[in-house]
Amino acid sequence: MRKTIEKTKRSAEAEMDAEMSRMKRLPRGSFKTKPGATDLKNCEVKISMYLDSDILEYFRTRAEQPNAAPYQTQINNELRKVMENGSSENGND
Repeated sequence: MRKTIEKTKRSAEAEMDAEMSRMKRLPRGSFKTKPGATDLKNCEVKISMYLDSDILEYFRTRAEQPNAAPYQTQINNELRKVMENGSSENGND
């Protein structure tokens, strides 16, 4: 029975590999753009960062309200306000 399971597993993996090789791929460099062609305001970047739990809970609670933006969007909007207002606070404790 174990050999049958292993054989089936290998067969499924081989089938998936064959399917992946049949898929069309975009030419190398298809996603390159000219410098300055994109507006940084419209580009999202995935990051990992630490926030205080109470801050995260605050924005998650706000996001639960009807018609509210997702909490990540709200955090982004608040950071943008600080950036655009040219806050003179340096953030050091």
